[in-house]
Amino acid sequence: MVMKTVVSYIGLCAFAALALTACKKVDAPKVTGFTATIAQLEAGTKTHAVKFSLVWDEGDQIKVLDEESASFDFTVSSSEGTTATFVADSPEKVAFLADLEAADYVAFYPNAVVDGEYVKLTIPAEQEYVPGFSFATDTYPMVGFNEGKSFKFLSNAGFLNVSFRAPEGETRQVDKVVLIANEPVAGKLAYSKNGMSYLFYGESNVITLKSTTKLEVTDNSDTDFTFILPEGALFGGFTVEVYDGETLLGQYTTTKVQNLIVAQTFREMPVQVLL
Repeated sequence: MVMKTVVSYIGLCAFAALALTACKKVDAPKVTGFTATIAQLEAGTKTHAVKFSLVWDEGDQIKVLDEESASFDFTVSSSEGTTATFVADSPEKVAFLADLEAADYVAFYPNAVVDGEYVKLTIPAEQEYVPGFSFATDTYPMVGFNEGKSFKFLSNAGFLNVSFRAPEGETRQVDKVVLIANEPVAGKLAYSKNGMSYLFYGESNVITLKSTTKLEVTDNSDTDFTFILPEGALFGGFTVEVYDGETLLGQYTTTKVQNLIVAQTFREMPVQVLL
């Protein structure tokens, strides 16, 4: 009898161990990464329709907040154009993502700064020239919301595209285009931590778009310049000045309300001929 009792206890313990092992096997795997789809753009052109697309670059970094406002930065580990993969590269980040499939997280790009009850993104007063309908990385502000392990980003900023030609038979050198608005166009987008609302704190009525090299503007093709602006900007009109160093090559003013900037949309102006 004693022997049987011992065997029974041993058998019971073995069964409990097997049950625990079985429980471990059916536990949901830890979330070690996620994907994010970048905001897509529409043409707001006055001259012709153009198809635009934004893509992620390797090295792009986003700041992710959970429902308790804890935050971590995540960097693109791989990108397939409009969709990127982000990987948790530390135990702390894996723990942070534990509720990703069940809870609401929010992400901000680029260079997001948590300041009290807000997360701040910047529309800079000095922007870097990139050819065509494009712009420098780490400059277009976006906010993203998760659906499980996938974030979808959108933006409250849009674009103004201006383009120039040289006079017939001539060329011009351009290294700076200045946008002068009748209201603030550069400053901070201060988002609530859940990303559902924001305030724009204007810091400058002027945005300068600079090229690191002299751009040759000819008489037979357009040279485009793209400004990043907050939605709703330019309702009071604006002036654009084109420079070669300190030499003014052209100044163009419009007061039309139709030039209002719409989020995730390019506002394309008619081509202007330089002096």
